[in-house]
Amino acid sequence: MRVAIIGASARAAAFSAIDAGWEVVTADLFADADLAARCDATRIACWPDEFEQWFHQQQVDGWLYTGGLENYPELVDRLAGAGSLWGNRGEVLRRVRSPLALAPLLAAAGSPVPETHAAALSLSPARKWLAKSPTSAGGLGVTEWSSDAVYDDPTYYQQRIDGRSISAAFVAAAGQSVLLGVTEQLVGRDWTRAGQFQYAGSIGPLDLEATTLVKIRRAGETLAKQAPIVGLFGIDFVIDAAGTAWLVDVNPRYTASMEIVERISGETMMAMHLAACQRGRLPDSPQPPDRVYYGKAYLFAREEATIGLLDTRHLADIPVVGTIVAKHAPVATVFAKATRASDVEKILQQRLQSLEKSVFS
Repeated sequence: MRVAIIGASARAAAFSAIDAGWEVVTADLFADADLAARCDATRIACWPDEFEQWFHQQQVDGWLYTGGLENYPELVDRLAGAGSLWGNRGEVLRRVRSPLALAPLLAAAGSPVPETHAAALSLSPARKWLAKSPTSAGGLGVTEWSSDAVYDDPTYYQQRIDGRSISAAFVAAAGQSVLLGVTEQLVGRDWTRAGQFQYAGSIGPLDLEATTLVKIRRAGETLAKQAPIVGLFGIDFVIDAAGTAWLVDVNPRYTASMEIVERISGETMMAMHLAACQRGRLPDSPQPPDRVYYGKAYLFAREEATIGLLDTRHLADIPVVGTIVAKHAPVATVFAKATRASDVEKILQQRLQSLEKSVFS
């Protein structure tokens, strides 16, 4: 079986698909060395329009998208008309990527969502707000709202919830969903050089109260029934000081945190995705994992750099030697595991510091 995987970064999803036994071709913004070593990899220069031309040159049995393309439902529908899409089409994307459309769907399920407005004139000065681009992904395009600032159109405004950022991974079919795992998101960590609201990695499994897990599962079930989402999808929450899980984002595709869930469970995500999309089959709920914690973190460039030879142990998303990485762009990904989550973060920080020294010395 030959499948095309496209998006901002295809590497994690492609590796899962290869492990599932598929022949894979990819197009993304990087075509990194480790991806190109395992499958046909094309670097896309013109986002996102160039995907369409590339796709029409491929002979594949099916295709799926990763991060970023969920914000372009018209493009997804055009590509779906040209080849078998294993995932969610534009109608679903418009429903779950719009906070204004999501709120009434989730209210019935008792899932709290931050107050959201389409215009800044509606914002209460007594609350903190975020300004978000509707095409944001990974925290890019998110800033603190200021009444003095001028924002691009379109922008929407969401109440800022302070707390712990987490991501829940699901798979859905026939109006039902299974929670596959929950991880903590590394957002805006200084040692990754990420922006304030930028996603920079994941650590899991995350231990949560049983009552919180019930509410997270209910949110997934609601989206499976009402959206209706199919295949792998993720939901981002912020857990506030009172323990309330606020739903802040829905990603209707393979997400970055699923690579960590896959390591925790030992199950191949893409095999579950295909079973859900093509046969309407869902896996059993996963067993509680062993007390081993896994994590990954991204290094973002503090300044422009030309990549030389790197020590590739514990690395992924490895740039081709000679690649010029722009300031603030992702450099590479590091991995770690330990018997305590806090130790995983320490190891990730140490490995990123070593990587940064190698790149910028």
